[in-house]
Amino acid sequence: MTIRTRTSTLPALAPRPAILIVDADPDTRALYRAIFPEDHYDVAECDDGAEALGRALARRPDLIITETYLTRIDGYALCRLLRADPLTRTVPILVVTSAAGSGDAARAAQAGASQVLVKPCNPETVADAVSRALAAASHDEAGSHDAAEAARPRPAAPLESEPAKRRGRSRGFHRHITTTPPTAPPGLRCPRCDASLTYQHSHIGGVNAQASEQWDYFNCRQCGTYQYRHRTRKMKAIGLAGR
Repeated sequence: MTIRTRTSTLPALAPRPAILIVDADPDTRALYRAIFPEDHYDVAECDDGAEALGRALARRPDLIITETYLTRIDGYALCRLLRADPLTRTVPILVVTSAAGSGDAARAAQAGASQVLVKPCNPETVADAVSRALAAASHDEAGSHDAAEAARPRPAAPLESEPAKRRGRSRGFHRHITTTPPTAPPGLRCPRCDASLTYQHSHIGGVNAQASEQWDYFNCRQCGTYQYRHRTRKMKAIGLAGR
């Protein structure tokens, strides 16, 4: 008698995003653990900037959440050191800080933060920022893979049409976070309290270099974070305080 075996068709489980949490306050770290449960995320935590740097270089995380007030190495220096190392240069860094001075958010962005939130902020705001950062990083990684594949030597082929050439160029388009965008951010005021908004950083994206888009991010010390889209000239709230 022949026994037939059945091959399993269950899909492989997707790896959990690895998040490194860096904050000296144990209550804040506990809050992050509640926001990012271990059945969905691989979370590591530490309360010291030097330890965080060692952990990130020993095992590259998918995303880092850090405070600026840290011992041995503060959050600003941690961002700069992570950006200087090829292993962690592209890791998204979300700075969630209690430093609410007018220049603190800009300083963190200049140090290499992908996004800056000011405490206190809603857990939903942090979760949303992490989701968007992980999605953007995954998209950029896929684009880099496509660009590397496109750069491989290929046998000679017939000349391609102009539309096909344009599609090929879009693969290598560099989408990135910057504090020196091609178009100067406008001076904006908070629609809730009318205070002057503080510029944080810009995201450069779009289909290709010829059809690029720019999103500017601003912070109000009282009300939260806003996004300004140059193409539509519209501003929307992405992290309001006290909602």
